[in-house]
Amino acid sequence: MLDTKELAALVSRCRAVPLTEYEYVATDFVVALLETVMDYQNARTTVQRAGTYFADNRLDEVRTLGDLERVLARFPADRAGNDELAQYLWGYHHWRRAQELRGLVAYFRERNVTDLAALRAWAVASTADEFVGRIKGLGTAVYHGLVMRLGVETVKPDVHILRFVSDAIGRPVNEVESVEALEQAARRLDLSPRRLDWSIWEYQRSLGSR
Repeated sequence: MLDTKELAALVSRCRAVPLTEYEYVATDFVVALLETVMDYQNARTTVQRAGTYFADNRLDEVRTLGDLERVLARFPADRAGNDELAQYLWGYHHWRRAQELRGLVAYFRERNVTDLAALRAWAVASTADEFVGRIKGLGTAVYHGLVMRLGVETVKPDVHILRFVSDAIGRPVNEVESVEALEQAARRLDLSPRRLDWSIWEYQRSLGSR
């Protein structure tokens, strides 16, 4: 938890960030699951190309959770099988992402979250504690990225966000601290947490490209 002085420093740093718009909300259940496992620690171009590959080649075949489960069942659940699965879905050799997708699909099947409406309801009612530790490889940042994708007002504590908060207050922060702090900062600035998150992400990315 940030103290009063640290929070004030963070709010000041946030106020200096140029605001950018971000209004994306998932409109497809299967695509939301695929994006969840592809969208962390991957270059934006990789995520976009993977999404385009799926849309162009597999979207007509994989429209429901059951469709996705049938595709997963066609490939062995080992490294070689997951590599083939990743190539089939995305055109990439991201076997770990395919493995994580299996876990994510099983997680939602167990909870009877089988369509977009149910996924949105889950996102609103769930907490990170109910998700983190249930699927190997998918942690706090992935959870927040998923619920943000479904319209929940929060921030995603990826490397850009953690670095921004740490630089603002002069010490390292963990994922939970960064989420709580930026949600507080957003309230003080009368901003949507999702918009603040996106603005910081774009700002930090621009610094890296200079």
